[in-house]
Amino acid sequence: MVGCSFPPEYIFQDCDDGASKCGMCAIDGHRRLPCHRLTKWNGKSFEKRSLESIGLVFGMNHSGERCPHENTGSGSQILTVMDTNGLHNVRIGWCRCAGAPELHDQLLNVSLIPATTLRPVTAFTFRVMKLFHMLNLVGRLTPWDFCGMIQQLTDNADSRNVQDVYRQFNQIQRQWKAVRAWKCAGMTSLNAESPIIGIGMDCVSCPMPGINIPKNWREDPDAGVVLHIESIPDDLLVFLTVI
Repeated sequence: MVGCSFPPEYIFQDCDDGASKCGMCAIDGHRRLPCHRLTKWNGKSFEKRSLESIGLVFGMNHSGERCPHENTGSGSQILTVMDTNGLHNVRIGWCRCAGAPELHDQLLNVSLIPATTLRPVTAFTFRVMKLFHMLNLVGRLTPWDFCGMIQQLTDNADSRNVQDVYRQFNQIQRQWKAVRAWKCAGMTSLNAESPIIGIGMDCVSCPMPGINIPKNWREDPDAGVVLHIESIPDDLLVFLTVI
């Protein structure tokens, strides 16, 4: 970076500037971007590295900074995180302040979905879940094929050595679809006292008075004739299902 006196060592594959950075500048510029991939020149070729391997700790609940009470208890923890560019080892610095949220809530606050609420070790970004949801609806991509693609992105030379997270992902993608359906229906709570809300969507191609046909359609002199038929392309129906 400008003004840095240390020699640049790392190049980031997911940064558009293409600039090489030293270790300290790499960490300072990626405190909120722990899933960016980087390489280091060893004198002969570029070696794959991770931000975790050069010392980045992704702090929870403190705007990316590390909690002053992080070492209370078990300290930081390495999680396997799936993002749109592959699988990553991310060192998480939990917030241990008094009254701090539960560990899974801390992950959700930074758009990470833990595979379990009890001692999470695997998480998935909201980005990768949205990407899979769209590919599944439009391209009929299965969870198995999607996980295989992510493994290839992680290590295309020998994906067999990449951690297999298919079981965790298959469970989370089902939960993701259910939560998206609740959100579209306006359901904000699952408490017993909450009103029951149907999660089914109205058929957007059926005539609906006041929406896609006039409210006074019965007064039309040709009301006995089928006049109001809406035609919507399949790709738009898929879009309406995802949003």
